[in-house]
Amino acid sequence: MNTVNANDQLVNIAQICRKAPTATLRRAFVRALREWCQQTQWLLMTLQGSTVANQQQYSLGDDPQLDIIGVKAISASQTGPTGIQTWPLVASDSTTWDPNMPAGLPTKYCYIPEAQFALQPIPSLVFGLTLTIILQPKEDAVNIPQAPLMKYSNEIEAGALAYLLAVPGQPWSNPAEAARREREFRAGISNGKADAQRAFNVGPQRARPRQFVV
Repeated sequence: MNTVNANDQLVNIAQICRKAPTATLRRAFVRALREWCQQTQWLLMTLQGSTVANQQQYSLGDDPQLDIIGVKAISASQTGPTGIQTWPLVASDSTTWDPNMPAGLPTKYCYIPEAQFALQPIPSLVFGLTLTIILQPKEDAVNIPQAPLMKYSNEIEAGALAYLLAVPGQPWSNPAEAARREREFRAGISNGKADAQRAFNVGPQRARPRQFVV
């Protein structure tokens, strides 16, 4: 996934919040980007992996700059006499699963916070898996995803400013402007959600598929 240094994105907000420390500006910007990604579920990555026979729960691993906050979709595959067969898995509430169901072809999945998932039925064999996961930058990230900023940098800057300008007792405090920036930020979240729901007509840059940890 293409990344940029968060410190390089602070020029515009630094001109408004003069005398604010760089670390404060960066935390505000990353905070806004995290919330935008969380609310829109726009930032995605594709992972490739496989099941383990008779194992139900799996880890998605960890990334030093990104948090995994959900699974958008999973498909499974198996090589048969006529070639590779692929089928989608359905998101499901694991509390409704029959614990006595025999192992077989998985048809359901559930996300388990944080960065884990489970399959039902429990896989009886090794099946290929392709997952689309939902991401946000970590709270202390310095290198952040570039893709959201290509279209939504102004709105994410507005989110950072909404937070900074609302901090009381600072040289840059401005509650009225903070409220205006908050409305701009919320509009950007709504537009990002709409993009995701339209299947990314102008969507995020997906990373090269990587393996997850079983």
